[in-house]
Amino acid sequence: MKPKYQLFKIKGQKFVVKLDYDEVLQDYNYHMYIRHLITPEQAISAYFSKTYEEYNEEFDRYEAYSEKLDITVYYTYLKDENILLITAFSQGGSND
Repeated sequence: MKPKYQLFKIKGQKFVVKLDYDEVLQDYNYHMYIRHLITPEQAISAYFSKTYEEYNEEFDRYEAYSEKLDITVYYTYLKDENILLITAFSQGGSND
């Protein structure tokens, strides 16, 4: 199945989120939710409340952590300055 994407506009910023085909639902669902049970809204909140961030040259992405939400977000900037949310996951252990 061909991947799909959804756009979220929050605080003047555009976020692009990948959807994958979910075999259980037999429909498309958010990649980060299928893999890590994190919604795009949680990932975007973590992006805006990040307390730590570094650029990973090997994977050409930013890796940010929100201490407040205990969520790590991987993202990159697209050519049009939109942010592609690659994935997000909880550091608490239950969704790793």
